[in-house]
Amino acid sequence: MSTPRFLLSLAVLSLATGARAQQATPSSVASILDRSDRALVRDLGAYLRQNPKADDRDQGYAALFNKAIEHDWFADTEEAATRYVKNDPDGPVRALAQIILTMSRATAGRYEEALARYKELMNGLGKPEEETFATSFSETFAGSAATAGEFATAKQVYTILQERFPDSTTVRDKVTREIGRLDRIGKPVESFQAIDLNGKAIRSESLKGKYVLVDFWATWCGPCLAELPRLQETYRKYHDAGFEILSISLDETRTPVADFVSTRKIPWPQVHNGSAGTDLVEAFGVGSIPASYLVDPEGTIIRLDLRGQSLDAALAKLTTRPLK
Repeated sequence: MSTPRFLLSLAVLSLATGARAQQATPSSVASILDRSDRALVRDLGAYLRQNPKADDRDQGYAALFNKAIEHDWFADTEEAATRYVKNDPDGPVRALAQIILTMSRATAGRYEEALARYKELMNGLGKPEEETFATSFSETFAGSAATAGEFATAKQVYTILQERFPDSTTVRDKVTREIGRLDRIGKPVESFQAIDLNGKAIRSESLKGKYVLVDFWATWCGPCLAELPRLQETYRKYHDAGFEILSISLDETRTPVADFVSTRKIPWPQVHNGSAGTDLVEAFGVGSIPASYLVDPEGTIIRLDLRGQSLDAALAKLTTRPLK
């Protein structure tokens, strides 16, 4: 007896629906939020393309650009930013559009163009109430440049920030600190001796012979925790090829660090700065976290703030036997 055609159709539909449901099953809270935000950006982009003169376009562009900046989705929203600057040159979210245009060029490795866009944005700033915005964006752009090894660009960014807010002690202190970090590139790690969570002495000399990522973090630092799974994978991949990590926690007390490291089974050495017997924050000139320093086998700092794919790409060039 043959199966009715409509039953076959229902069976196929059921299988397809089940497959989509299985494929769409989220793997983490982060993936749920990411999927939601991508849908929001996609829908906002479509609405703004279809309704270029909508009365609520500024609200739409503001939401779109803020999400793009939050997730570093600069390339995906470059077209929208270009359109906004062209059609609304004096619009209220022009500064956000300029951030997108600057960072899209930076992430594409076009730092000369990105710096020109940054200068254009900064030329319109300088009022005291604009200091926080300008500082935050400058830090983002300079951080991108430093991660890419564009240290001269990063220094120019901080120099321009200082020029725009010459009377701000907050800006002056930050610029001094960040340029100080950049100036550590190519110099030996400052000599230190610290005690790790297991009571073992760690000396600066013990870093020699391997590529070492000196990573400053804390259990309360959201970006640090988000980076941890990628850092664990990088450690697994390159540890046998001569890569090590030394993590320094800035938690107020030692206990939460020890508990976190034990629960997550983090294999590399861990130091709690407050009970290490020395101030490694001062030794490395750290102003905020996350912050990291890649040290070569001779004990020289060669890169700053490498994360995720940037760290993997650097190690792929430096080491010779990564695991597959």
